[in-house]
Amino acid sequence: MSRTTLHVGLALCLAALTSSDVAAQRKGFIIGFGAGPGLTTGGVDSKIGATLSLKLGGMASETVQLYVTSKANFFSEDGALVLAGVHGLGVTQQWPSGFNINGAIGVATWIDFDWSTYAGFGAGVGVGYEFTDNWVIDLGGQWGRREDLNVFNIALTINWMSF
Repeated sequence: MSRTTLHVGLALCLAALTSSDVAAQRKGFIIGFGAGPGLTTGGVDSKIGATLSLKLGGMASETVQLYVTSKANFFSEDGALVLAGVHGLGVTQQWPSGFNINGAIGVATWIDFDWSTYAGFGAGVGVGYEFTDNWVIDLGGQWGRREDLNVFNIALTINWMSF
């Protein structure tokens, strides 16, 4: 990841946290589940799979969500089921228009269900749109390390959020 990309990501997160736009009157506990198609790439192979996501946290203000998140792509590699994702702390800034930006930082995992596991630093960013009450479509990307290899996930998920 280049420094320019990192700086742009940090600037977007800062803008999200300092925005004064007011969304719907949402407060308290949140929980969200999502699913959709995903693509994992690292090295020469790209794998298409199913992405699942989870958010559990609360509204820090009327427009900012803080939560623990887990988002991973499941796919088959050499006959084994693999999970590649990022699990950690997330933040979402939402606007009255229904659009949002989100980010996460935490542990990137690569788990082959034939008992090989790799973990390292990971991060993710995304954009979303609440197209009807409690339903959000999200396009996101994640980056993580698997040994000496960069792994990227891209996913389009439909999420149900309880506010």
